[in-house]
Amino acid sequence: MAGLILDSDALLAIMNSDDIHHKSIKKRLLQSKARLSISVVSYSEALVYPFEKNNYGAMSEAIMTFVDEIVDVTVSIATKAAQMRAATKIKLPDALIAATAIDKGLTLLTFDEKLARKTPGAELLVS
Repeated sequence: MAGLILDSDALLAIMNSDDIHHKSIKKRLLQSKARLSISVVSYSEALVYPFEKNNYGAMSEAIMTFVDEIVDVTVSIATKAAQMRAATKIKLPDALIAATAIDKGLTLLTFDEKLARKTPGAELLVS
């Protein structure tokens, strides 16, 4: 079974029980015993609000406990992201996350319809 990688929206949804997508992502993750990864890009995006609210430590610790791996951006991932942006015009953070999924052979879980369409093997989540 291939591992899973969450995009930023999915990560934020699982970390916040008040998020509109929380129940959906929680249900999906409970169906799988696969390893769970995130891109370092999603990690960074998830920490913006906690830094604004001086709650970085709690969020960082929660993420580190929840996921099995945080994947760094490599030259290979950055190159694939540039190729995807040139072909699809998706935003750089999304391209980096999608390229990480492709490079690592992971299934990308996302609530973003456009990102799911543009990423081979991605799974579009619905609420």
